[in-house]
Amino acid sequence: MNDRLSAAAARSGDDGQTNLGAGARTDKDSPPIETLGAIDELNTWIGALAAMATSAALRDRLLDIQHDLFDLAVQINSAEASWLSSRHISRVERFSEELGASLEPAKSVILPGGGQFAAFAHIARAVCRRAERRLVSLRESYPPSETCGIAYLNRLSDFLFAAARAENLRQGRADVSWEHTRSLNAAPAD
Repeated sequence: MNDRLSAAAARSGDDGQTNLGAGARTDKDSPPIETLGAIDELNTWIGALAAMATSAALRDRLLDIQHDLFDLAVQINSAEASWLSSRHISRVERFSEELGASLEPAKSVILPGGGQFAAFAHIARAVCRRAERRLVSLRESYPPSETCGIAYLNRLSDFLFAAARAENLRQGRADVSWEHTRSLNAAPAD
């Protein structure tokens, strides 16, 4: 095992810098590190969702996604050619379609919530959108390899939305629908 991976604390980042790629040092708040952090946070939420999923098939899909996200992080860290391809994008689209097949079309805007899994899936979706925005900001310095990563994260946020709704349905919980005038009706009179 690599000494760095087996050490409890590497201590190499105490100065506010970290290694990027082949040992190049960069600030911990640099755009690539911010992007890697968002992807890592997303991967963590996906792992939490896998632990909560009531379906073995959904757990397997979430594990596939975790591997994809780690591949994307390695790609960014090493500035190598794209590890994600159109096949990855097609697969996450297929996952969304499988989940969506059992869902009724939404009659209004769906708010985050419902059951615990759905609430966490919506958090993961929001983190996914942040990771996507961070990846878009890297496009200038990492051309053209990030195209698949951006598309993948865009589709992944759709999958997470569908997963939230499907798990609510599986648990017999209703989606939380936005009520346009509810905030006005709940506000105290002037």
